Amino acid sequence: MYALDRLTREAQILEMVCRLAEERSGTASAAEEVVQFSTQKEGVLSFWDSCVAIPNVYTCPVERFLKTLSSQYMVRINERQQGLADSVCVKLVEELLQRRLPRRQGSCQAEQVTLFQYWSHFEALPPSSLDSYILELAEEVLLAQNLNSDDQDVVLKALKRMPESRLRKDGLKALSLLLVEGNSKVVGAVSAQLRTLSENPGFRERALVSYLEQLEDEEVQTRIAACAALGCLKAKESIEQLVYVCQTDKETVREAAKQSLMLCDGTERTI
Repeated sequence: MYALDRLTREAQILEMVCRLAEERSGTASAAEEVVQFSTQKEGVLSFWDSCVAIPNVYTCPVERFLKTLSSQYMVRINERQQGLADSVCVKLVEELLQRRLPRRQGSCQAEQVTLFQYWSHFEALPPSSLDSYILELAEEVLLAQNLNSDDQDVVLKALKRMPESRLRKDGLKALSLLLVEGNSKVVGAVSAQLRTLSENPGFRERALVSYLEQLEDEEVQTRIAACAALGCLKAKESIEQLVYVCQTDKETVREAAKQSLMLCDGTERTI
């Protein structure tokens, strides 16, 4: 369903581009003349307009986008935790581009984000305002940072106060890594939380999508962690993918996938 939703939005973008080409609407002066949302997204398009330089409303340099976003939200985000704003701003841009930004200073100078990438990201979200979305994103980023902390007390505290709604891709990845890197106390706490949260169908679907994507990560440890998380969830939906991992991946990942398969269907397989 997740992949189909993304394909649907890509098709909508192509339709918009074709319509604009036919109408030769190269003189648009605001984002709302080009794109519209299917549900109310207060402040989203007006923020884009504040980032771009007329007459080009279609693209925005990443550095300018980050600077505008920071100037508008830095004070409110940093009230939650000092220095958090930079991570939140970068996180949003990476969500728009669907890839990580280079971390070297000045390395984003040639990077651009398009209006269509921006629209596609927010179109997929439920009705909300930009203000509420950014503050929720800040909580999500802070949770992921706490789960990745080297301080066990910080990790355990985060696990106890972990709202399901704030667990997105980075937080789910952090949980999976704790399953293979944490001590017995942390592993037990993570396992219990994942099993409890997975009783919610919405969370379970989101977690499955995230961990199946993790199986294709370039980092071996991340793929091992994905196997562990799928096993913890007893995700029978992932059996086909785990069998494929057992047949194709490196030995350490294959072994993790075999262990997860046993947890998923209760049988030991010869692959």
